[in-house]
Amino acid sequence: MPGELRRCVTELGLKAAHLVCYQGDRNLDDPSFFPFYEAAQDLDVPLFCHPNGQQGFITQRFDKGEANNFLAMHTLGRPTNCTQALVALVAGGVFERFPRLKVVFFECTAEWPLYWMHRMDDDWGWIKDEQERHMPIPLSMAPSEYVKRNCYVTMEADEHPKVLALALEEIGAEHIMMATDMPHFDSEFPHTVSTIQNRSDLTAEQKELILGGNAQRILNLD
Repeated sequence: MPGELRRCVTELGLKAAHLVCYQGDRNLDDPSFFPFYEAAQDLDVPLFCHPNGQQGFITQRFDKGEANNFLAMHTLGRPTNCTQALVALVAGGVFERFPRLKVVFFECTAEWPLYWMHRMDDDWGWIKDEQERHMPIPLSMAPSEYVKRNCYVTMEADEHPKVLALALEEIGAEHIMMATDMPHFDSEFPHTVSTIQNRSDLTAEQKELILGGNAQRILNLD
């Protein structure tokens, strides 16, 4: 994986790489991934984390052939897949070990990480003085700080203004980009850009960052 990533970036000119939410029984804090993270950090390319389709033990509970519950499966699939990745990267010490690693999470909305940031902070507060007993790699700062530093998320064009305001406050507009999900059934395309441009709860500067400025920066397109 590290060798192929270096080839793709240096020879083919790729600007990012894909990151699955987990691989079989391995979570993303498995040491086998560390050389890949080190290469991504050294090359300064972001890893794009997209849900593993509708896979995962939670979503598969609702996928029972003719009794398939698509609403339940689709509702749970993306956030539970990406939550496993987010928690592994933070609580597993990946961002502690690789402080310049950048991971972008897709199709879970901008407000999705907020609950998990608070929950990890709360639990970490109880064990931070005995981390060696409870965690593979002790953290030097609160879990939410790693999310704010290392993670990026995408927003939907129709996100609720009150909840989006919380994401802007806690994560920052510099870490939020737009998602189109084209051409899936729940995509706002071809009105994604215009809908975000017409939102009254975003400033002109925030719109510029979300609609392209952030992507241009983390993809090194300047």
